[in-house]
Amino acid sequence: MDELYDNWLNLNNSFYRRLVYRVGIEAGFFSEYNNMILSMLYCFTHRYRFLLDRSSNFHTAGWCGFFEPFCDMVIDHRMHKRSSDWRYSIKKTLRSRSLKYLSDIKPYLYIWRKDLLTQDVFGRARDPRMAEKHYFIPELGIDGNLQQACSRLIKLTWRYNKDTKICVDTLIHDLSLPSEYVGMHIRGGDKFIEHKIEAVDKYFDRVRETIATKNLFVLTDDYSVIEEISVRYPEWSVYTLCSKEERGYFHSSFMEKSEDFRQNQLIKLFASVDILSNAQQFIGTYSSNPGMYIGMRNPDICTGVDFDHWLLW
Repeated sequence: MDELYDNWLNLNNSFYRRLVYRVGIEAGFFSEYNNMILSMLYCFTHRYRFLLDRSSNFHTAGWCGFFEPFCDMVIDHRMHKRSSDWRYSIKKTLRSRSLKYLSDIKPYLYIWRKDLLTQDVFGRARDPRMAEKHYFIPELGIDGNLQQACSRLIKLTWRYNKDTKICVDTLIHDLSLPSEYVGMHIRGGDKFIEHKIEAVDKYFDRVRETIATKNLFVLTDDYSVIEEISVRYPEWSVYTLCSKEERGYFHSSFMEKSEDFRQNQLIKLFASVDILSNAQQFIGTYSSNPGMYIGMRNPDICTGVDFDHWLLW
């Protein structure tokens, strides 16, 4: 790990052009994280130095609130968006500063051109053609397709800070999960906005014939899923970190909760995806961001119920 980290720093710092990236603007954590990983890969292929903005929507301390730093951190007050409409930024700046003429805006155009910001690479990093490329970055041990390349970048960045590690390890330990188990991510809540909600039976239909265990860990935001599994598949021993009070995740409502509540929920989510990533088989939706994440972190164990293969959303 130290060698990977050192090689990353040397390579990243060798680039002159810069991308200042803010992870945690307006979406859920794994939507933001997945886009960060793809943007890092974009930077490598186009020789941009990757920098993280200190601000985020998931912790008052930004990225370092949960994780160890992996690159230089900066404070950047320029507008970061999950959009590539740079013209909107210019118009808003003109209005806010009462600028009317090209001569007035030239200094601001220079600033925008000097660095790339989040919105400048958001669309480019998710270009479907990214999934068609072969990536060769020997300094980072990357020699493969998009999923394999992203897997190395996840290994580099998914490093908890001391406090987060203690909390995650405690949750996993207290769960007393057997060493062999199947993992499922069954999403409810506002998931229907992105893709139709899949029936529980469809997940169990995807369990590989070679799987002998009847131990199951379920990541879900709706405890009624656990209740349904217990009734319909009583032969399975079900484990989860979902509380009985949870009845579906809605991002807008979640962001209105207290800081402590949101951070505790994210810790449970981190523990859950670690558990899923170590399962004998993971069954989930590639159209969901946790499914996309595990499809990059450990592609060999993954089975989709919405699509046959992992895809770049």
